[in-house]
Amino acid sequence: MSKFQDEAQWSVGFCDCLSDMKTCCTACWCPCITFGQIAEIADKGSTSCGTSGALYTLIMFITGCPCLYSCFYRSKLRNQYNLKGGGCGDCMRHFCCETCALTQEYRELENRGFDMSIAMSKSQDEAQWSVGFCDCLSDMKTSCTACWCPCITFGRIAEIADKGSTSCGASGALYTLIMFIAGCPCLYSCFYRSKLRNWYNLKGGGRGDCMRHFCCETCALTQEYRELENRGFDMSIGWHANVEKNPGLAMAPPVEKGMNR
Repeated sequence: MSKFQDEAQWSVGFCDCLSDMKTCCTACWCPCITFGQIAEIADKGSTSCGTSGALYTLIMFITGCPCLYSCFYRSKLRNQYNLKGGGCGDCMRHFCCETCALTQEYRELENRGFDMSIAMSKSQDEAQWSVGFCDCLSDMKTSCTACWCPCITFGRIAEIADKGSTSCGASGALYTLIMFIAGCPCLYSCFYRSKLRNWYNLKGGGRGDCMRHFCCETCALTQEYRELENRGFDMSIGWHANVEKNPGLAMAPPVEKGMNR
């Protein structure tokens, strides 16, 4: 019996991307998110969604052809699940229609039982973010504000992170100034991600903070904004009003260390 006969069929056709518009749109407009989630599952948690998505974006900006990287993960998925296809076909599919290829791979993993929004790797000593980096589309209001008016979203985050020592307006204005002068406001905003991580002992690192803001400022700001909301802050009223309503918000939660063997 030939190898072709032994290989399994994909559960979703290559040209069936339009049957799942949400996944298709994400793969089209924010392919770094879709690819990052695929890569984390394919690598069994050895690389994170953010890291893979950042590298994908970097290759896209440098070469203009991110399929040079993403096609290898299609081959990895095929080998893991003995799916029909070949190395040349993987490259051609990603080269001809990156959106269709990513959508097919994403849905294949979903159909095999994976929740693509959940990270595979977990740290014993660090807390998980309550919202995934790639889950920005699950809150369209916050996501749209972070996309079209990032100075507002960042200003509110910065006021809480600075515990009221700087106002929303001042931080938002400085963010806008850096954006117009340098064209890269993530040079400023990434430091506030680090500040939030240190405050709540959240998973991540300084290099990852910079890469996440550089690759997708909207996703990073949305995740940080929703993290603070989930921790009890009303982001529309600022630090001082929040503390007046609930003084306990001013205290960072105790760090729970994992068991060491």
